[in-house]
Amino acid sequence: MTDSTKTQNFALNLRQILLNRFPTLTEGARYLGLNRQQLNKYLNESSFPSARTLNRISQALNIKIDALLSDPANLLRSIKDEDAKLSPIEWGMQKSFKQAVNRTMREEEALKTYCGDYFLIHRSAISDDCFQRSLVRIFQEDGKTFAKSLIALRKDGHPTHGIETFTHGSLVFWNSGCLHLLRMSHLGGGETDLGLMILQRSRIPHAKLMYGHALTTSASVSGCIVPSKVIMQKVSGNIIQLFRQHCGIWTFDSSATNEKIREYFSNKMYVE
Repeated sequence: MTDSTKTQNFALNLRQILLNRFPTLTEGARYLGLNRQQLNKYLNESSFPSARTLNRISQALNIKIDALLSDPANLLRSIKDEDAKLSPIEWGMQKSFKQAVNRTMREEEALKTYCGDYFLIHRSAISDDCFQRSLVRIFQEDGKTFAKSLIALRKDGHPTHGIETFTHGSLVFWNSGCLHLLRMSHLGGGETDLGLMILQRSRIPHAKLMYGHALTTSASVSGCIVPSKVIMQKVSGNIIQLFRQHCGIWTFDSSATNEKIREYFSNKMYVE
């Protein structure tokens, strides 16, 4: 087999496999861990993958490399023959798996738009007359989305030196049009600090605010789960400066508290 034939067969086979398994080539590219530009080069025969990439594609598609490089007519027949051998239950399971993969990729794409730095604002466990502002970073790593929280344990003030802090890590996922942050931190003495936050984007287009509720472990009653309202506000700038100047525990009548925060933590459910 010449190099040109090998390249042509691979391009045709890859295209028909991806179109057979995924709604679009873009989703197929994401499943294979390729950007769309690189996939296009393979499909228009202007490039051929390295041995390592070819092996990764083969494993991801569960098709041998020899089959990927074989006559496209033969591969298409073998795919159809394999589908014909499936029982209705096996065919249904395969279809469900494809749908799950597609849904996961769509969710991952949606979560990318949430990556960045935020102020997390919620009523303080210390007093109903106070709220706490923390710093949260949402990021993606190894195909998953995470959030890291940096929480300042100090009352009103703007110290220029060290601030007592602690951190939390959360797994982030997308469900029913809302952003979910799930946290489980192991504390001393065998206790576990739990948290679930569910947020919805503001109804104002391009607003950098999300409103929602959180369920967290009570600071005063061991094992008790407490619901509370929360706001997440997207921010940009020097993270250390933002943390030092704005994070901590504040009273609602403080000059650092804007009207939107006061209104949201009143009886109103949403502030637009």
